[in-house]
Amino acid sequence: MDVETQRAKAEALRELHKGPEILILPNAWDVGSARFLAGAGFSAMGTTSAGIAFALGYPDGERISREQMLDVVGRITAAVPLPVTADIEAGYGPSPEAVAESVKRAVEAGAVGINIEDSTGCASDPLFEIALAVERIRAARKAANAAGVPLVINARTDGYMVNGGNGEDVFEESVRRANAYRAAGADCLFVPMVGDAPTIGQLVERIDGPVNVLAGPTTVPVAELQALGVARVSIGSSLARAAYGLMKRAAEELLGPGTFDFTKDAVPFADINRMFDR
Repeated sequence: MDVETQRAKAEALRELHKGPEILILPNAWDVGSARFLAGAGFSAMGTTSAGIAFALGYPDGERISREQMLDVVGRITAAVPLPVTADIEAGYGPSPEAVAESVKRAVEAGAVGINIEDSTGCASDPLFEIALAVERIRAARKAANAAGVPLVINARTDGYMVNGGNGEDVFEESVRRANAYRAAGADCLFVPMVGDAPTIGQLVERIDGPVNVLAGPTTVPVAELQALGVARVSIGSSLARAAYGLMKRAAEELLGPGTFDFTKDAVPFADINRMFDR
């Protein structure tokens, strides 16, 4: 992808965060899923680190290398015309320098946005100390600027994820971190594991920037999220896991009653073959 095209896609992704419609961002895990989602009519898409890891036979959590992850990202960006934001987990290293290198390589892979999280992966100290977390976001912005692409940085803070979900302290710390990341150069602020309307509304009110919500089974519908002021909703690995759920049910059906009901919702062969024949 030439740099002018990449810049245009980055600007288009940035504009999609400004409304008036909420940005619905599905998450792909391989070229096939990306092509399918692009054909469905979305205006942009993200990758899912967990979905990519699962497809390569690994658990989530930076258990595959940066090279493996960004190889898939590059294949996706080359296969679809949409802006693609890449999930680079915690940046493949704790230091700001590691984050900067991951951002540089994500841009080289054709991404026009990134997710970067503040989880350490360490149970005893689950979030990066806030000063370091802020420096990591600054390093991401500096690397994107050096690459000449107005990368959309979606800064994720994982307090609700690592602290079991609730509590005033978790809320206040999430707001504090989100606002600090915004000041450091983040474009969008991501607080996963929050699905109820009152908490989402309070986050939107207190966070000084566009808010990304991770949707799940208990999340309020898109129309309500938009009414609450949410700028962007993504689905993480849930679509990939739903596909695995179908495979699990199909396997149980084959080994149980030996019937083939699972085939009833399959996309017709001719349709999917035609979709990929481009």
